[in-house]
Amino acid sequence: MKLSALLGVMLVVGVTVSAAQADPATFNTYSTDPNWSTRLNAMFGKTSKPDWLKNATSSEAVSVTMDGKPYTVLLACKKHDCGNHQLAILFDNAAIYGLRLEAADGSPRETLTWFNIGGGPESIDGKTILYAAITGSLFNHPEAFAFPVKK
Repeated sequence: MKLSALLGVMLVVGVTVSAAQADPATFNTYSTDPNWSTRLNAMFGKTSKPDWLKNATSSEAVSVTMDGKPYTVLLACKKHDCGNHQLAILFDNAAIYGLRLEAADGSPRETLTWFNIGGGPESIDGKTILYAAITGSLFNHPEAFAFPVKK
């Protein structure tokens, strides 16, 4: 095999391996995008963004359908205290919605803060998707979260 052909094969294999090793899309990877971070900050409005988001643990993005349109869901939680401090984000290119959960160890009480929930499909299906992300149901059954266009 000629050296140039061998180098070409090595280059293709190297590209394939590096693409396979790319990090999955998570809250942390989206946070490195300045445009997405601006949208996230705007979502919080006058509510302070939790400090723990800077070093959050995050899960891989999940694709869902709301009102017949594709959306992405991200989940982030406080490192070493995921059960008590979580943030779920539902977004597409035009909209961003969120749910923040705060709780205390051993307490059955949860404090839920909803962001950008209005009177559209996010007021029912969006809340369902966001809470399902917090509980883990979305990640266990992603195919169940494909909501068609409302008639």
